[in-house]
Amino acid sequence: MQKFVLSKLTDYSDESVLEEVRRVARELGCERITRERFDQVARVSSTTLSRKFGSWFEAMDRAGISHAQAPRPNIVDGPTVVSAIRQFVENNPDSPPTRDAIEGMLGLHRGAINHHVGRWKDCLSEADVEQSPLGRRYTDTECFENIFALWTHYGRQPNFAELTRPPSKVGPKAYIRRWGGWRAALASFVDRMESQGTGSPEISLPIPEPQSANPGPQLTPVSRSISLSTRYHVLVRDRFTCQICGRSPATQPGVALHVDHIHPWSRGGDNSSGNLRVLCFDCNLGKGDKLEI
Repeated sequence: MQKFVLSKLTDYSDESVLEEVRRVARELGCERITRERFDQVARVSSTTLSRKFGSWFEAMDRAGISHAQAPRPNIVDGPTVVSAIRQFVENNPDSPPTRDAIEGMLGLHRGAINHHVGRWKDCLSEADVEQSPLGRRYTDTECFENIFALWTHYGRQPNFAELTRPPSKVGPKAYIRRWGGWRAALASFVDRMESQGTGSPEISLPIPEPQSANPGPQLTPVSRSISLSTRYHVLVRDRFTCQICGRSPATQPGVALHVDHIHPWSRGGDNSSGNLRVLCFDCNLGKGDKLEI
């Protein structure tokens, strides 16, 4: 038997309108409710909801529609932002707080702090935090070192959003300003690492011998510091995975990776890639400077 259903409500009382919202939610099931989708299937317009209840989001709240089915924007107030700034500074003493970092920390869309709270400078002042220098120009090396740190931290290629969160020390604007975009910056980073290669083998530092009366020529000790490109190639070669326990930050967040000398540097080991491997912090700490047989 055919059912005849009116295309518009006849009763526009608050409860009738809210019941129509609930009916639409049941009809759409798992589908998200947007204003556009609501207007396609409802017998009352989204504009009417906003007019009756103050806003579209208030109508969703009044009807008891979940955030999962009808997402609402996060609204933030001044005390929340100030508290987040202080927490960021406490947890990241070496990284200045940026608006992008705090918005990412609070799960806000870009510009939410300015829109809902006010000037970023005032937020920093309220939190008793000095404003970081404006318009700082990072060098290519600083930008590449930041990419390397993120790549090592996550055990995979970092994404654009992660530039706003620790351990990143360089924000998105630096990469956009210098390379025009994040993908171009990543490509430039990889090109730099590939062009530099793993470097030439270093001279080994010998185990000290007792001084003789005629010591002869001495080898110049090499630096313990491993070049960025060499570390990158070793991490890629070892798949960002500890070569002893097999853990990786890509599968177990929080695992810290190090590039380790197989033959300890203090015992004459060099910085060539063949004498380097990836270890997690725990395995590297347990190894110390012991020689492996």
